[in-house]
Amino acid sequence: MTTRILALEKDLFFAVKMRDTLKHHAVEVIIVRTLAAFEQRLMSAEDEKPRLVIVNIATVGVDWAAAIRAARAHTLPVLAFGSHMDLEARAKALEAGAQRVVANSKFTSDMVGLVRQMLSKPAGIASAEEEIDETQEKA
Repeated sequence: MTTRILALEKDLFFAVKMRDTLKHHAVEVIIVRTLAAFEQRLMSAEDEKPRLVIVNIATVGVDWAAAIRAARAHTLPVLAFGSHMDLEARAKALEAGAQRVVANSKFTSDMVGLVRQMLSKPAGIASAEEEIDETQEKA
């Protein structure tokens, strides 16, 4: 059985990498590039709804915080990733409701593990200990 996830990602090359990496693990990634498309996908029929949302918080020109809030309003877990240097975006993502925020390098190197971990937890549960990313581990 294939698990469906929704990703807000404007970078076409990275979107393809995400889709191709996860399809080998029975995960179908629906990629959207706008907030309107993201919100429309959240309203999909029950059998087409995603089980997880991934948001690139380095995306420019899209209100990714609104996307995170919309996903959380649908009780979907949210995995966000972005620059390890942008602590303001990280804090904003957590404030919007992301359960986990990781650095780009962590997301790229352990995409499958992170997705599996997020899918194994109940959708409404967030854990403060999961908020630690590579930036804080080095501090």
